[in-house]
Formats: sequence, C-alpha cells, structure tokens
Amino acid sequence: MPDAYPSNSREAILWFHFADRLKSELLIASQLLASLTKLQGQELEGGKRIFLDYFRALEREIGLGTVIIGDQEMIRVLTVMKGLAGMIDSNLLSDIQQNLTWVISNMTTFAQRAMEYLLKEGLL
Repeated sequence: MPDAYPSNSREAILWFHFADRLKSELLIASQLLASLTKLQGQELEGGKRIFLDYFRALEREIGLGTVIIGDQEMIRVLTVMKGLAGMIDSNLLSDIQQNLTWVISNMTTFAQRAMEYLLKEGLL
C-alpha cells in the first residue's frame, strides 16, 4: 500500500483528480475483462485487441499519474500494468483480475488520502 500523503492543497487536488479518474477507468477495465473472458474464437481475438488498446491507454494515464503523485508505489503500479498488458497479449486472462484489483486498491488509497487532506483543510 502507498505510504505517501499529499503535503499541500494543490498536491491533494491533483492526487484526487488523477487517482479517482484512474480508479474509475480501472473499474471499467475490470468490467471489460469479465466480458472478454466470455468470448471465444475470433470474437476473443478481436476483443483482446480492443482490450489491449484500452490497457495501453491506461498505462499512459498511469504514467502521467506517476509523475503527478510522485510516490514510489505508483512506479510499482505502472510496472504491474505493463506486465498485465503482456499477459493480455499472451492470452493469460484468468490471472489478470487479482492484479487489477491490487491496482484499483492503490488508486483508491491515493484518492482517499487526498480527499482526507482536502476535508481537513475545509476545501471539500
């Protein structure tokens, strides 16, 4: 789990913005994964290509979030996401959800810490 907390209002606003948005996008990825695992044959191949494109877009967003949040745990999140993209490409779909859940949990923690800071400062 992340150890960092935002140190000022600006940082808290940016953390909350990125972490909450990424969490939402990751939840969509989780739902898409559930649908993808039900496909077969050519539908599965097409679905994998689209899902992989979505995942790569998420990687870019997480890369930006890594710069904004600046916590070491975000580097781990980005590394896990890159590994998951490889798993999608290799058709190892059954092992993805557990790691995706870990990433969602981390984003939730960052968003919660930012929200706590903003509430404490009377900004929310």
